[in-house]
Amino acid sequence: MKSVLWPDKFPVIQTERLLLRQVAPEDAEGLFLCYSDPEIMRYLATPLDNPDAIQGILEDYKDGFGHGYNLIWSIINKETGAFAGTAGFEEFSFLDCRADIGFSLLRTHQGMGYMREALSEIITCGFHELKLNRIQTTVVPENTASVKLLDRLGFQKEGHMKQSVFFNNSFHDELMFALLNNTEELG
Repeated sequence: MKSVLWPDKFPVIQTERLLLRQVAPEDAEGLFLCYSDPEIMRYLATPLDNPDAIQGILEDYKDGFGHGYNLIWSIINKETGAFAGTAGFEEFSFLDCRADIGFSLLRTHQGMGYMREALSEIITCGFHELKLNRIQTTVVPENTASVKLLDRLGFQKEGHMKQSVFFNNSFHDELMFALLNNTEELG
């Protein structure tokens, strides 16, 4: 039987410019800056308005790895040590060897190719280390930057779901994208 191979310790990933590591308490300020910014969150969720909510997010990310339901990396700029955002697998289907990927980046780090660099390595980890067969995500159609990024990463648009998510006081459509592991045999 095939299944996701869960790591014993949180995978640390280094790219040319980035360090991807487990979200930690020292990321609280950066997380709040990201998750409270209306411009960043306009396509994702209702922005946070209370810094105390970050503690629950930190616990969820830590517990998610410990209990096997998510793997969320902090994206750190290696040159400056600055928190740039988060990316990772928000949900897993172990029997189906499938994960949902999500990502967000502070505006100060957008437009520099950081997310493409981070996601390329996270996807590689998902396919090679975790033995995923499918990585999928949804984005609202208006989020053209994410749509373009997913296209550049090789994701295929699979569908358009009408009014499938509610945030910022209204329903929004979502586009479903997926990337299949065609690089190796699972198992």
